[in-house]
Amino acid sequence: MSQYLLREWVFIFCFYSVVGYIWETVYCSLKEGKLLNRGFMKGPFLPIYGFGVCIMMIAAGPFNGKNVLFECISGMVCATVLEYVTGELMHHLFKVRYWDYSKEKFNLNGHICLGASLGWFVATFVVNELFRGPVDTLVHSISAFHMYLIDNIVMGIAIVDFAISFKAAMDLRIILVKMEEARHELKLMQKRLDVLVAVVSDETKQTYKDFTEGISEKYDEFTDSVSEHFDHFEAGIGRRLDYLKDNAKALGDKMIPDSGKKVVDEIVNLTERYTNAIKEHASFDHLKSKIKKLYIMSVIRSNPSMTSDEYKEALEELKSSHK
Repeated sequence: MSQYLLREWVFIFCFYSVVGYIWETVYCSLKEGKLLNRGFMKGPFLPIYGFGVCIMMIAAGPFNGKNVLFECISGMVCATVLEYVTGELMHHLFKVRYWDYSKEKFNLNGHICLGASLGWFVATFVVNELFRGPVDTLVHSISAFHMYLIDNIVMGIAIVDFAISFKAAMDLRIILVKMEEARHELKLMQKRLDVLVAVVSDETKQTYKDFTEGISEKYDEFTDSVSEHFDHFEAGIGRRLDYLKDNAKALGDKMIPDSGKKVVDEIVNLTERYTNAIKEHASFDHLKSKIKKLYIMSVIRSNPSMTSDEYKEALEELKSSHK
């Protein structure tokens, strides 16, 4: 195996990336009960399997034909390290986990677990003891010219696919950040309105209570399912806020002039910020429709177990809206 040329290593990488995609798609489709196009990329290509197999073959090479146990252990260790590093990098870049072993026993930061490592142990055995002969025969039966041709075509398509998928993943990160920012802003406004209600006079408290309940009702509707009900929600929010603003201004004469004016001005400011927050969501809701054409829907659907530590609620909302 140490005698492989560069073009042959590239071919082996491509071969097992496709085989890994087939395995992952079949396994996850059966597990989910529906057909899934698995993986980070959209084409039939899972690079982590290609890299994993190449690393396993190199690590297990010194033990081939000598000690099968050491062969499998060395391949398992190297592939597990690769899986951990890849998971950590993707989590750092995209703020989501494309696979998550957090619920599995003996896991490390959700990126690797004992079960997955044992899977690499078995894969090392299968690749080196069962597939090695047929794959070697295939590799050596292809002329140098045709192998270069296959390598260039497959890698060219894979690179373009990866670039588009990377862009979609970064756009998904932007969406999650914006959704969480809007959610946080609305929570802060709600808390401030609660404080204002507590300090106004008894004469005006009921009116302010009605005001904040109206905002709270709309906030709950916003957080429950923005993506599904946004059109209906947006239609009435402008009229509602205009009414509440006018009502709040009319209360100024009934309160102590200075404090009343400050409270009214703050409420007016909050309603304007609330409106802006809704418009902000409308803008990135439009962004979603554009990204949808560039794989955002398939990114979510292809990875139903995708999780996020920082943007859990926003990601779950997106996942539910794309079912």
